[in-house]
Amino acid sequence: MEKVEFVCEKCSRRYRLRRPAEEIKGEVLFCPECGGKLLRASARPPAAEASTGEIGGLEDFLLSGPVALFFWDLPRPSTPVEKTLEAAGFSLRRFRSVDELRKWLRILVPQVLLYGTEDRELVSACESHLGQDLSMEEYRRIFRIWVSSHYRTLDPREIFLSGMHLVCQPEHLDRFEEIYARARTYWEGLYRPYYQSLKEVKPV
Repeated sequence: MEKVEFVCEKCSRRYRLRRPAEEIKGEVLFCPECGGKLLRASARPPAAEASTGEIGGLEDFLLSGPVALFFWDLPRPSTPVEKTLEAAGFSLRRFRSVDELRKWLRILVPQVLLYGTEDRELVSACESHLGQDLSMEEYRRIFRIWVSSHYRTLDPREIFLSGMHLVCQPEHLDRFEEIYARARTYWEGLYRPYYQSLKEVKPV
């Protein structure tokens, strides 16, 4: 599917929407990075296009590399989480509300989605919109993490009950790199046959 490029009129960052432009016709989109209004790249005034060269061209950071979105309102700092995901090669972007998450989903499908919160209702609302805004295949490809005291770290039953791929107690954040690696290895082993079969199945 052809994707449509947009440029922020404020910070000049470039984005590519996953959905065709006609599906969001009339909707005003804003830059997740600075809040500026997004314009169709082809619709930018010539002067604005020329000015981007002065800052080294348009930054296309969302079009390359995996992205991890995270929400965090816990008292403990998110530093261990951020360091682990950045070391794994992810570009981190923080969202602060359900609406902000949905704006991100119009632009990309993250490979990791992390909730650092005790707010069950917020997580439930986010998960509900994931089901509405994404296809089942897109949803299944997101590695979802919940850092919360509601569930025991890496407990299989607790992971199942939470609906996540990894749950971690805030008090175990100092071991997050190890915990993430263990959960990720298990998840990739579990889903590898499924994704391989998708590649092998050809449409009739």
